[in-house]
Amino acid sequence: MRVRRFGVVLTVTSVGVGSLASGTALASPARSGVATQIVETAVSTDHLDYDHRQVTLSGRLMRRQADGTLAPLPEHTVRVFAGNYSRDEASTDADGRFTVTMTDPGYRVLTACSDDDDTYAEGCADYQFTITPRPTRLSLNPLPASSKLGSWVTVSGHAEVLTSAGWEPIAAVVGVAALNSPLNNLVAMRVEADGGFSGKIQIRDGASWAATLYSDALEYDQPNSTSPTPIQAVHPTSIWLDAPQSRPVPGRSFNFRVFTNVLRFPNAQYDLVMPLSLPDEPFKLYFRPDSGGPVRLITSGRTGHDGDVSIAHTAKAGERGTWFARIDPSGDLAGSVSANLHLDVRYATRLRLSAKPDPVRKGRRLTARGTLLAPGAKALGKRTVKIYFQARGSKKWVGMATVHTDAHGAFTRTFTAKQDGTWHAAFAGDTLNLPVNAADYIDVR
Repeated sequence: MRVRRFGVVLTVTSVGVGSLASGTALASPARSGVATQIVETAVSTDHLDYDHRQVTLSGRLMRRQADGTLAPLPEHTVRVFAGNYSRDEASTDADGRFTVTMTDPGYRVLTACSDDDDTYAEGCADYQFTITPRPTRLSLNPLPASSKLGSWVTVSGHAEVLTSAGWEPIAAVVGVAALNSPLNNLVAMRVEADGGFSGKIQIRDGASWAATLYSDALEYDQPNSTSPTPIQAVHPTSIWLDAPQSRPVPGRSFNFRVFTNVLRFPNAQYDLVMPLSLPDEPFKLYFRPDSGGPVRLITSGRTGHDGDVSIAHTAKAGERGTWFARIDPSGDLAGSVSANLHLDVRYATRLRLSAKPDPVRKGRRLTARGTLLAPGAKALGKRTVKIYFQARGSKKWVGMATVHTDAHGAFTRTFTAKQDGTWHAAFAGDTLNLPVNAADYIDVR
């Protein structure tokens, strides 16, 4: 006997109910009550296939009287179960009879059971069928051989069933899942009226994907699956290049720092990718000079256990240009290039400027003197220095003269004092020396 409690079918032994006619079943009471029995069971057909999906069940619900005879039980609910789930119901008439018509029951055995209550116990009867499955076919459109980790790939195809009229769309759901990775997700897609289906899968790891057909008719159509299609997950990598914040000094050593990571799904519980260290992978450091010369490979090596590496470099005077690093890992890791880092390795220069006399009378002569020096007070001779003037209250700089330093790095030029303002000297720098400027304010009376 079947007793349904919380969706579970239990088999129990009937005691003291006598023998029943073939095709009927009597349930042991779920709680004390008058025993019931479904008799005179009949079905409209005992054979179902894809073209013949409708079936009508009938029967008569009886109650056992005190003298042991059976009497009709009117106005009582009878439910039809398929796979332990109630699929339909009917109420008995005055003679205890009921009729239930179902489409696509999908099971080889249906069970009708009367409701049990404080008065009557449950009574059940099984209806058995033969089902002829129809051939189905499921096609999956080509998937990419590889895809970036975390990206979404569109999956589409067609699902059909063979009927007496030929191949037709099937009422079904198509599930697409990875067969060999716990990190990949499952997507379910309803087959449309034209037989097509479409959905998206997220690439979380390299895996072989396959589509499986789950027919609404359940046992009517045999589920089938497409051949597995491998998709290699390309894991994005990142690389950063860092250098000292202060300007490198010619002849002195400093360290470049290279940092790398890779994006992965840590495990099946994570829905987002996370950056993880990328140890023991090859990297290269390049230099592109501002002069327009060819890109030069400076050094190469492998990252450390934490995905980072430190590179010692001795700055060379005149080494002006762009530095960048790249990583070309193996396997399913994508290469990456760092952002450009511009360094200007030249000697620091010092410029002194003095305009005298101060204050000075309007119309009198004014002399601007200065010196241009390299580190260690080394004179920078034969260098061009431009002199500008900005009147008080103005935002405009006016070019006044171009001078050249002598062997001692000195320069001088005389002007006519016209108004208060700032005198400005500027050295634009050269291949070995950095630009520098100086200013002096003069009061003209």
